[in-house]
Amino acid sequence: MTSQIRGGAAAQASKAQGQFVTSSPLARLWNRRQQLLLRLVLWVFLLAFLLPFVWAVSASLKTRQELYVEMPSLITLNPTLANYFYVLRRMPAFLTYFQNSAIVTVGATVLQVVVAALAGYAFARLRFPARDLIFYTLILLTFVPRAGGLMVQYELMSFLGLRNSQLGLILAFAAGVPIPIFIMRQTFLNLPHEFEDAALIDGANRFQAFLLVMLPMATGGMLVVGLFEFIRVWGEYLFTLTMIDDPRLYTLGIGIAMQFIGLALEDGEFTSYGAEAAVYLLTSAPVLILFIVFQRMFIRGMMEGLKL
Repeated sequence: MTSQIRGGAAAQASKAQGQFVTSSPLARLWNRRQQLLLRLVLWVFLLAFLLPFVWAVSASLKTRQELYVEMPSLITLNPTLANYFYVLRRMPAFLTYFQNSAIVTVGATVLQVVVAALAGYAFARLRFPARDLIFYTLILLTFVPRAGGLMVQYELMSFLGLRNSQLGLILAFAAGVPIPIFIMRQTFLNLPHEFEDAALIDGANRFQAFLLVMLPMATGGMLVVGLFEFIRVWGEYLFTLTMIDDPRLYTLGIGIAMQFIGLALEDGEFTSYGAEAAVYLLTSAPVLILFIVFQRMFIRGMMEGLKL
């Protein structure tokens, strides 16, 4: 008994001594240095990622004389919007391309969010034959390069009469669902079962429990899926270039590339990278605005949907 008391007292003494050591001024100074070093490393990475964007903003506000000096800099001495006016003047169809991109992107995003939410709920909460086999087969499809089946998709779209069609682009883009289904499945797996069980006990059927109870709690995962799809479709180039021949249906990426190539070949006019930077900023503005508005919900959805 006495040895147990002595052992307990020794353990408490060592614990108190350990707390004293970790809370000493030297330990606190070391922790602050570690935090400072970590923040410094993060700032370096942040500046490295932001440098191309800052350079594009600076170049879009420069004149030709400032762009082609021997020692270029990020500082714009005489900022001007001439590059933006040049782009809008030389590309009268810019707003048409923007509208086409908006229609295709919004349509594909909404359709994919709906499909991913339904499929993710089914894989997370329902039991049916070969459920896991179907799910893991879908995940394996993410390792198949999209460009590898481009000719097959071209033939299929032509056979179905969906080439040169915004509806065809929307359906094709919305079909890329393996990763969205994975995110939504994880989101529903991390939601408590009690809410769904209570709804079923109160007389709701399975679809009502999904629509009225589970779906509102999965908005974070749906937002993640929507933002990922919006960014992917908005900047897509190869597939759209293959499926669209009609200039009236060009999206922003295809339309801008064709306009620049046409200016260079027909008029012999080569645009400066100041104008190209202005086009880049005008094109990426919707994505930046969308992310800034929903960044908190996006981060929350990432934490919920990617939790294994």
